[in-house]
Amino acid sequence: MLTKNIKSTSSNATDRGKWVRLVALLGAYMTVLDCTIITIALPSITAAFQADIASSQWTITGYLVAMTACMLIFARLADYYGKNFIFLSGITLFTLASLGCAFSPDLLTLIITRIIQGIGAAMAMSLAMAIVFENSPVEKQGTSIGLLGAVIGLASISGPVIGGFLLDLAGWEAIFLINIPIGIILITLGLRSMDCSKPDNFRSFQMDRSGAAVFVLTMVSFMAGLGCMVHGPDLYWFGALFLLLSVLLVVSFVFIEKKQPRPLLDLSVFKQKTFIVPLIAMMAFFSAIYILQVSLPFYLEIVWDLSSLEIGLVFMLVSGILVIGTPIIGKLYDKTHWPHYTSLGLIIGASGLLCLGLFAGSMHFLLLLAALVVYSLGYTLFQSPVNIEIMRGLPIQQSAIASGLSNTGRHLAMTLGSSIAAIVFVFVFHMSGFNGEIMNANTSLITSATTQAMMVGALFCFGGFILKIRQYKKV
Repeated sequence: MLTKNIKSTSSNATDRGKWVRLVALLGAYMTVLDCTIITIALPSITAAFQADIASSQWTITGYLVAMTACMLIFARLADYYGKNFIFLSGITLFTLASLGCAFSPDLLTLIITRIIQGIGAAMAMSLAMAIVFENSPVEKQGTSIGLLGAVIGLASISGPVIGGFLLDLAGWEAIFLINIPIGIILITLGLRSMDCSKPDNFRSFQMDRSGAAVFVLTMVSFMAGLGCMVHGPDLYWFGALFLLLSVLLVVSFVFIEKKQPRPLLDLSVFKQKTFIVPLIAMMAFFSAIYILQVSLPFYLEIVWDLSSLEIGLVFMLVSGILVIGTPIIGKLYDKTHWPHYTSLGLIIGASGLLCLGLFAGSMHFLLLLAALVVYSLGYTLFQSPVNIEIMRGLPIQQSAIASGLSNTGRHLAMTLGSSIAAIVFVFVFHMSGFNGEIMNANTSLITSATTQAMMVGALFCFGGFILKIRQYKKV
């Protein structure tokens, strides 16, 4: 009888773990999707509010700044409130903010509601990896993290596909309204399966308020500096001052954290090369991804005269490769532990982006698609293994900080990539003497800007590849 009860309890725990993982995976998908789905809507939003790309791209950057600045804070607060409670609270805030985004009367309101949406996304996404990791059997943790990597990769690429369909069907507002029913389902499933009680050690929790404040200011000043750069040469000096301020704030943050008995961020994690090297490589690759995500829709719409739906179908090619390949690579990594998946993915991804840049002016669409396939294969090889390396780079008791840092790094890279893409376009336009709206630029100008953006993306991937090779040589 006792044996039956033990087996029944174990079975119930296993079933509950599966539901918890499902909720975390779907929550991660929804929050990352909203980073990417808006990229294909950017031309429509720019036109709808009669704005320029320097202003409208803040619908992307504002969301990413909020996520990047808040993730570590919520990962730390999870020690007090519990991972599940923070996660579900984030999904709730994200869902409500999505409603506000859809009914924004002007661009400023849309940017503000996107920032609120980004805070909710930070609450959920900062802990998704830790929740999946802790609710997986030890022998399947690699596979589960690989699946999360597949979900993140799929969300990163399927955004333009879903966005293109929704734009053609109902306009840009639909990309936010679709979050409402999904959010309600997730909240319902989460409340039924997740334990939202406080951890046993919550009474001893102390929040590093000064460290959190300086960290947020660092992220905001860094992104403000990039934002000034995006607006062109007239604001370059202001951009440089903000970037200098962010450097000084980083120094202050390090000084504060060294003095704190319970810091927001344990700086010793940066001494773990098995953690920090894959983290930096991941940031390099995701910077390149967002350079492509922001640049390519404008190129395809203006140069090739494709509709939003047709652009989405182009990106569906990448999605298909990721959906099929990423879980397979995750399982292979779990079985073989071959250390070279990430470096191979980086160099193949760099080659694909290089080819995209070289073929942009060729006017051979099949060559562009072939280059996109090469890039997608690199993405597939890279995505799952790098997440597994990051989570296994720190002890299990530091899973929350590993998850928080991983997601902070990823979204910092996304913000950097989207800003760099806009900076490249603005720089090319300025050098050519063009000062009009991007949708009125001629095809040769857009092609030139796209080519240069792809080259920068390739350099990011190549830099990550060099870093990984150096790690192998030292091992």
